[in-house]
Amino acid sequence: MLRPGSVQFGLLLVCLPMMLAGAACTREGPAESAKAAPAIGNNGPPVVTSARILNNPLSLDSPVTVTIEAEDPDREAVSFRYQWYADGIALAGQTSPALAPEHLRRGQMVSVEIVPADGAQTGKAYRTAAVVVGNTPPHISGVTVTPQPIVIGENIEAQVDASDPDHDRVDLSYRWFKNDVLIKEGDEPFLMTTGFIPQDRIVVEVTARDISSTGNSVRSASLTVGNRPPTIVSMPPASDTKNPYEYTVKAVDLDGDRMAFQLEAAPPGMTIDQQSGRIVWSIQAGQSGTFHVKVIAQDGRGGAAYQEFDLSLAAQAPATPAQS
Repeated sequence: MLRPGSVQFGLLLVCLPMMLAGAACTREGPAESAKAAPAIGNNGPPVVTSARILNNPLSLDSPVTVTIEAEDPDREAVSFRYQWYADGIALAGQTSPALAPEHLRRGQMVSVEIVPADGAQTGKAYRTAAVVVGNTPPHISGVTVTPQPIVIGENIEAQVDASDPDHDRVDLSYRWFKNDVLIKEGDEPFLMTTGFIPQDRIVVEVTARDISSTGNSVRSASLTVGNRPPTIVSMPPASDTKNPYEYTVKAVDLDGDRMAFQLEAAPPGMTIDQQSGRIVWSIQAGQSGTFHVKVIAQDGRGGAAYQEFDLSLAAQAPATPAQS
């Protein structure tokens, strides 16, 4: 009957009662363990016929487990007790069906001793062949890209969370993709974004390796290059210089987008050319006071720049009648 089990590392030496007066407690190997203890009455003890540790060599990224074949002459259900060993020494407290990898280190030889029981009798202990703990590859648990949002023309960098269970040095390699096309690979975590445009999609794939083996590869989430808003670089003139009032708004956009201008707030009669940004205001006779102006420059991709200013007009003195 096949009974796979898994045990955490750590082993307590089990002294098996022989159920016979005067019997000595002994530890026996595979050949001896196949011999059942003497029957009591009509009940025969169970026997482990074979057992082996799964995976050879072992690694430190998963528990150690064992598969067991056992027989009971009375066809009763068989249970097992476990004791795990490392380099022939019992691991204290490790008596579960599976052994947790944190109890081990690379190069150790691991075995497990199994004692069968059927509820009435205990069978002979069976020790598996020892299996070596081999090299465990490094592991990447996460990859992100900074800074966010991506600024065109500046470096972006991959931030990687990687570890090695054997505490070996971890080397990383990077593959950068733009719009699903590989554009750079190597051991540099940086990528210059010169020449990128808004809506480009950026992904980096990182692979870990140590001196002996290659670990897993992890991709970052896809990042979309953002739009950079325009900047208004001109300054409005004073309002009392001339009539009509004129001011051409100047804006720059680092992405090279075409600008569109509009007035969000303006005095009556003020207009702006949407393409050139030229403001014209024909000041009417009798207009005076302070007027608020708000100009918007938009790049067509959701980016916008604002400029606000006030224009003050002094009241015109009434004309003096001519003297006769």
